[in-house]
Amino acid sequence: MVDPVQLSIDIAGNVTGLALPAALWALLFLLAFERGAFADSLGLGRKAFWLLLPGALFASLAILPIAPVSYDWVGISLAGAVFPLVVGFLAVGRYAPPRGATIRLYLAILLIESAALLVLVLPVTAGIAVGLGARLGVGAANAEIVLVLFGAAIATVAVALGTAGSRSSSVRAIGLLVGLTSGVLVATFAATAAIPGVGIEEAFPYYLLTPFGAGLVAVLVAPRVFPGREAFALPAAYLATTLGVLLGADLLRQPPLYGSGPAGLYVIGGAGVLDLVYLSGLLAVAGAFAAHAWLGRSFAPVGAPPREARPTPVGRLGRAFRLGVYGSVDDSIRASARAGHEAAAQARQLLEIPPGADDRPWVGLPVPGWVTSDQANLDAVAKGSTGDGREGYRAWITARLLVYLGREIGFRRFATPASRAVAFLIDLAVVTVPAGLLFALLALETPGDLDALVAGIPFNAMLYGYVSVAFLYLVLAEAYWGTTIGKRLVHLEVRNRFLRLPSGLAALVRNTPLLPILFLVGIGVSIGVAFGFKAGSDVAITIAGVGIPVGVVAIVGLTTFVAAGVLLLGAVGVLAVALTTERQRVGDLWAGTWVVKQGATRPPTAAPPEPPRPPPSA
Repeated sequence: MVDPVQLSIDIAGNVTGLALPAALWALLFLLAFERGAFADSLGLGRKAFWLLLPGALFASLAILPIAPVSYDWVGISLAGAVFPLVVGFLAVGRYAPPRGATIRLYLAILLIESAALLVLVLPVTAGIAVGLGARLGVGAANAEIVLVLFGAAIATVAVALGTAGSRSSSVRAIGLLVGLTSGVLVATFAATAAIPGVGIEEAFPYYLLTPFGAGLVAVLVAPRVFPGREAFALPAAYLATTLGVLLGADLLRQPPLYGSGPAGLYVIGGAGVLDLVYLSGLLAVAGAFAAHAWLGRSFAPVGAPPREARPTPVGRLGRAFRLGVYGSVDDSIRASARAGHEAAAQARQLLEIPPGADDRPWVGLPVPGWVTSDQANLDAVAKGSTGDGREGYRAWITARLLVYLGREIGFRRFATPASRAVAFLIDLAVVTVPAGLLFALLALETPGDLDALVAGIPFNAMLYGYVSVAFLYLVLAEAYWGTTIGKRLVHLEVRNRFLRLPSGLAALVRNTPLLPILFLVGIGVSIGVAFGFKAGSDVAITIAGVGIPVGVVAIVGLTTFVAAGVLLLGAVGVLAVALTTERQRVGDLWAGTWVVKQGATRPPTAAPPEPPRPPPSA
């Protein structure tokens, strides 16, 4: 007999599971783009959006192996766990500075708590340290009850400390983080189950209640923890929920799966963008955002302004045009004048020329004299007030000319598509050649035939690991040194719009579009090596009377497939570099980065002959 209640729950669960990711992505988009200044101040701005949505989709097949456990391997997904944690930890520095000290203390407290909870769980669920569990009086019937009570007590004490009115904002923030994380940890552990051969599951609607509850609690206690900065409840809920779900599900529930069946690769956040670790943080933000809006709290930016909030000259010019269309003529003229100043400042930056005077930004640049006069006239009009739309349009036309001129002056500093392609191919060789040797060593050490090698957990762990390690090589090299081996050999470097080293988040974002290429190369190299060492010498096909071994046929076919895929995907990036005004591929546009030639490209000592002044526009 059909149970109508259970049927309704099943239907609601399926519909929610299908609609939830899209709804959360839409919320993240609206937060980052419609309330950009507010989101940037919380660490949940556009770079976080690009990393958590398209970046995570690209990284769904990137898994970083951690360690072997018995016959199994444990790994962590970049998309499902690493990217959400990066966004959460980077946001910590905005509401509990200094970031490094706050993160260290926060993680140290959670490490001690998690170790204590593992002592309670492992004796019963994994058969480990049974003697210790017996001495503690923890039996199979009450182990989970003791854990829940212990974790709940920690959560209560931590939240109480966070809202007790301490003079130190960092102490209050850490108290709230520890309390929320502990509460989510306990609730997640109580609602999840480890199923051998499947993984860790949490039934509908329980996986919705905990994150939403964490978001609501964060908003309600925010006035005591962050007086005057209540919006910091959103990133606090995001980080605490993400880490709480990871600890409560993957740390405490996953160990019983190890060695429980055939060898497997157990991945923290393994479902990628559909994993609870990934989705729970966004659910907490959704709950906190709804409560924040319902209580009528401000959506103005909080804390110190973001360091990289300056718009591009082209972006400022577009804003000036929109203001004119909407009838704000004076604001449009002021934005046009500002665009001219920013175009000159950007050209100076790229050519490494000292900043010019505020009233003469173009002096010292290789431009005709009338450019300085046009900027001065534009500034004079911007200081006045007019409602004349024709005056606003003339100002915008002048600013467009100045922006175009500034772009042309600095364009020589940007790396060419050909040099960038060469640099990437060198970097690809740097990470792929050692990986190919490791795959060959694994093939030699693995007994059995081709099927035994390819189906083995070490082979698959190494394949996924190649993608992750190659990606992290690019990210860390650019974040710490601003260049990679390949870029250094062709004298290129990655910089932000201030010609400084890109942030870690920017380096992550700009390299995520390369993940499909890395995965494609990893597949080709691993399978090619496997065929080369394990396919044997059986004849697969005869051409012109010559027998060709199956391994050779497979390697040639894989090489052709990989080369075609790399060329196709690479052509998209090269085309973007060639067509964009600042020679940026998609990752650079997301991250706000440039790839430039090392050192300054000095302008000529004498200005070129002045071209005729363009006729005034009507």
